[in-house]
Amino acid sequence: MSSPLAQGLLGERVSARQLIAVLDDHDLIGLRDGTPVLGEGGYLAESPWSFNGKTDFIELALITDVLRMLMPASDATAPEVSSYSLKHTAEWFLRPHCSYVSNGRLIWAAAALGLRLAAPDEAGSNLLVGVSERGHDYVRRMVSPGGSRPQADHYRPAGFTHLQTALAKATAGESATARWVQPTPVDQTAPFHDWLIRQVDRDDIISDLASDYAAGIRLSHHRIAHTPDELLAIFHEISHSPEAYDSVVSAIAEWMRTVPSAAPVRTERTGGDAHGHEGWGAGAGTIERVEYRCPCGDGEIIEEHDNVPGFREHDVRLDCDRCRVEWRFVDGRDVRNWGLEPVVGRVTV
Repeated sequence: MSSPLAQGLLGERVSARQLIAVLDDHDLIGLRDGTPVLGEGGYLAESPWSFNGKTDFIELALITDVLRMLMPASDATAPEVSSYSLKHTAEWFLRPHCSYVSNGRLIWAAAALGLRLAAPDEAGSNLLVGVSERGHDYVRRMVSPGGSRPQADHYRPAGFTHLQTALAKATAGESATARWVQPTPVDQTAPFHDWLIRQVDRDDIISDLASDYAAGIRLSHHRIAHTPDELLAIFHEISHSPEAYDSVVSAIAEWMRTVPSAAPVRTERTGGDAHGHEGWGAGAGTIERVEYRCPCGDGEIIEEHDNVPGFREHDVRLDCDRCRVEWRFVDGRDVRNWGLEPVVGRVTV
């Protein structure tokens, strides 16, 4: 019980008294007519507990930390993550500190932590545990051998990095990290993302895009697009069909018509350079070229700045035949603050 690993890495240490009380009094897994209903193998399993008297409390404390990291699911959401799946996730996350996590110990730790438990419709030794399904999927994919790693972190649990760091330090014999403080949730508004998600039920190319986008968010294949700029960047980062670009431009065009105050599109910078110029008698200066990806990705947006005294010129142009037809620069903006908007009339059914 004095081990640094048993002191609670993401919260207060679970007490032995609390663990024992759960096996006696819990509504679902507590004693039933004086008979235990939880064993090493899980709920209503006949396998007896296998205690070694040395590492049992440490293992239960660590399993509790993993479950605490996953955070409880919303009260409006019924428990849906299988204890059997969770036990494997805990094993992978906690190696080498736990070489094996039993189904029964996972359920025991969840009950001690106060997580909601439910028996599935089908009979068996597994229970459903009320942790975040999306958070669990993220962690499982991050730690499972040979798993498909998530490409975005919007479902990463808040304590994930701290717990990994604390365990790594313990493995290396270093002192424990400072006690973790649960960050205050920040409600980030994403009106473009919210609008795009709402287009799923339409019957046009924008609804197809919205469905694919929503699936990518759900599976952590890509990040959330807070703005049209980010949607274009995501489009260039993932595999897509030749027709997908048309739906992206159509969605951005409709968004800008729906929200006239929406900021124009800026694409990511891809390169550029600057060099000195001796000038033409009025003093030396620089000539600067800045390159950005064009919206379709096959050309460039080029800023050029002639900063030579007496010949100061600034220009920006779309060096892409397709984008010159489908996009235009927003009027009234200086060269360095250029912005694009789609040509009106892009939405098709």
